[in-house]
Amino acid sequence: MINFLKKISYHPFVIQTIRFLHLRPLFRRWYYRLARPSDGILRFQIGGINAQFYISKPEELRSLEADKEGEGQVSELLISNLRSGDVIYDIGANIGFYTIILAKLVGNKGRVIAFEPERESYEHLQDNLKLNDLTNVQIFPKAVGEKVGKAKLYLGQTIGNFSLVRTYGEAIDYQEVEIVKGDQFVKEQNLPIPRLVKIDVEGYEYSVLQGLRQTLSHPNCEIICCEVHPRLLPLRITGEKILELIKSFGFKQFDTFKRTNVYHLIGYKK
Repeated sequence: MINFLKKISYHPFVIQTIRFLHLRPLFRRWYYRLARPSDGILRFQIGGINAQFYISKPEELRSLEADKEGEGQVSELLISNLRSGDVIYDIGANIGFYTIILAKLVGNKGRVIAFEPERESYEHLQDNLKLNDLTNVQIFPKAVGEKVGKAKLYLGQTIGNFSLVRTYGEAIDYQEVEIVKGDQFVKEQNLPIPRLVKIDVEGYEYSVLQGLRQTLSHPNCEIICCEVHPRLLPLRITGEKILELIKSFGFKQFDTFKRTNVYHLIGYKK
């Protein structure tokens, strides 16, 4: 029954109908009551790796299920290209979907360095790391950009829908967050050069890439996974411009995976 409910709840027609009728909050609460695990912990397996997450609200359940279903191909591809001992930067870690999966993959000899500026997500990320008994992850409550400063992080209605880019003139809540310049922060914190950089920053991709020019150009940085949000990009920034910038760092081969209004761009140097 639950599997059938999940299947129909992600059908495009059902989603569009719920949005049209403005029933999204009501549907989420109803779905949460039926689909939430009895112990409040969502468990699943991707690419042979087991992960578990605390679920405390409807938005978290839908967000994690959407990541598992919508990004399964991406995560499995990353798993197949990584190995024990690798270093990974997870920029826009949210509550830890990729952080936890990749940390288990690289093992105690590897390391995941995660960035998540939104306060509640950062706290939930800490909780989920403890739940999975992971000690090879270092997290920073900061955003990564091309210059140091503070900025407004606009908060959407769903978990992970946070952006440093203001869109559509909507009157929405925000948090003031700290931005660090990527390359400068890497040197200041004496962070190792990553083999993989994963970026999911809801329209702020170009600034993150600019701030990490030296790191991404380093020969040891071999793979990049960037989620591109065309509808959220600032003026004069396009998906094509992001691709050209990534190519300038030495990435030559690319895989692209589309998901609704966004797509994942995975680049390789070898």
